[in-house]
Amino acid sequence: MSELRRDPITGRTVIIAPERLTGARLWRPAGVIGGGLCPFCEGQEHLAGGEILAWRPGGEPNAPGWSVRVVPNRLPALRVEGSYAEPMSGLFQTLGGLGAHEVIIESPRHDAEWAHMSAEEVRLVLWAWRERMRDLRRDVRLRTFLLVKNVGADAGATLDHPHSQLLALPFVPLHLGDGLAAARVREEQSGRCVFCAVVDDELSSDRRVVSSDDDTVAISAFAARVPFETWILPRRHLAAFDDECDDCLRAIAERVRDTVRRLHVALNGPPYSVLLHTAPVGESGASYHWHLEILPRLAPVGGLAWDGGIHINPVSPEESTRALRRAVVP
Repeated sequence: MSELRRDPITGRTVIIAPERLTGARLWRPAGVIGGGLCPFCEGQEHLAGGEILAWRPGGEPNAPGWSVRVVPNRLPALRVEGSYAEPMSGLFQTLGGLGAHEVIIESPRHDAEWAHMSAEEVRLVLWAWRERMRDLRRDVRLRTFLLVKNVGADAGATLDHPHSQLLALPFVPLHLGDGLAAARVREEQSGRCVFCAVVDDELSSDRRVVSSDDDTVAISAFAARVPFETWILPRRHLAAFDDECDDCLRAIAERVRDTVRRLHVALNGPPYSVLLHTAPVGESGASYHWHLEILPRLAPVGGLAWDGGIHINPVSPEESTRALRRAVVP
């Protein structure tokens, strides 16, 4: 059974999940996981497991005919039937393994990827993210949603088939708690959301804006941790992603598709990770502002980043912006 463990020095919480260590699966690169049947391909629904959610024009559940499908992770880091208790006093704390771990299978096509998918196909992926978060919010024990998409073995993907993963946690992880606290301080000092201020300043200077429209903006992060780190933000203030409306998802999907296509052209189809940062449950009116972070994985993370949290980026965000603007998107 998995458990959450809190580091007695830093306060960082990790998940200990020995059940996920099955053979060499965790270290096998995405490119070589092609032998045999892919459990995420259409027609192999029984291999992936029973669906929690699907978008399909008709037909029976757990059968072909779907566009997007959500299933439980077969090797979950956390489980909804797990237990959780507030940490007791003491140096070493265990909190149980409560949570949820789901897989969003983003297309029935094995070779699909966001750079070549239609805006509608990307919108359905975002729809599945939103709907699963809305449903999981009904469990009052859960407080935070983490959504990660890895593309390519160098980004940590273990399957070629396009998919993303959703984890629901019974606590607010350190990085999100720190970000939320910092946003509150900045709002108290300036009287406005710091994310909204960044959007306005970036649009005004136009130095790091990759693309934008009336609803969304894609920018090269001012303090990018890796080359070509790109953020996508809604221009209107909204703390939680799962509060987005259907029309807003369409606009976000267009911006996501355009940005990933630019990265694909400029960097020749790089491995990358997509991280969704959204406010914790109960913080919908907070000073936080949900956003997507796209992180190309062009070089391994060094020890300085791991130990000191200091990343060395050899490409300036301004140069990244110029390259992405020049990228000819088909």
